[in-house]
Amino acid sequence: MTEPFHIHPRLPAIDGIFHLGPNVLIAGHAAHERIAEHLHDHLPHMHIRYGFEIPVQSFSGLDAAALEVAMLVKAEHRVDCNPVFVARGPGAEGVCWKIAGQDVHWVHDAEVGAKATRGWERAGRKIPEGYRFSGFRTSDLEERQVRRYSRAELQAAIGQGVRCDQHFQATWGEPRPEPIDPYEVVICLSDDASGFETFFRLPTTVALGAC
Repeated sequence: MTEPFHIHPRLPAIDGIFHLGPNVLIAGHAAHERIAEHLHDHLPHMHIRYGFEIPVQSFSGLDAAALEVAMLVKAEHRVDCNPVFVARGPGAEGVCWKIAGQDVHWVHDAEVGAKATRGWERAGRKIPEGYRFSGFRTSDLEERQVRRYSRAELQAAIGQGVRCDQHFQATWGEPRPEPIDPYEVVICLSDDASGFETFFRLPTTVALGAC
């Protein structure tokens, strides 16, 4: 029997990457200077930022797995992934998390979006009109094919536990010059082998007390 692949959502821990400060989860941006990991810095975009932790675990019964992420965004927007960061590098760049000696990358995957939709609706929740889940699986470096990691590769990369930050950006599906106003995003983290999934909301402002 395969044990669930436990991933716990967290607030971001690494400030400064893409010039985002403490507790900034969602941020609208105009086009800005070139950043190596950023695919659409030349277009108006909305940063989506969160953290996650993978605790030490046995991965019992698991031979290999791809990591999955889906986010509930407006249907008129497309989403692109940046690498997963484990530390801040020079300037506003990040130090990428590596599995099997390579940076973790992502490829669009419609089935992951459909899977997140099923999981969301299974609890009696409705997808708001005009929204959809956009899904991704871990990929090769060219971001063309799904990359599944062996149990040994996952154990080596996670060790006694790993804490990471993940960044995405939403842009217009059809390029437009208008800025994207920040809005709440729902994230689903899962994998393609164990059946684990967890949903959480990213508000535009982190609530720390009564307003």
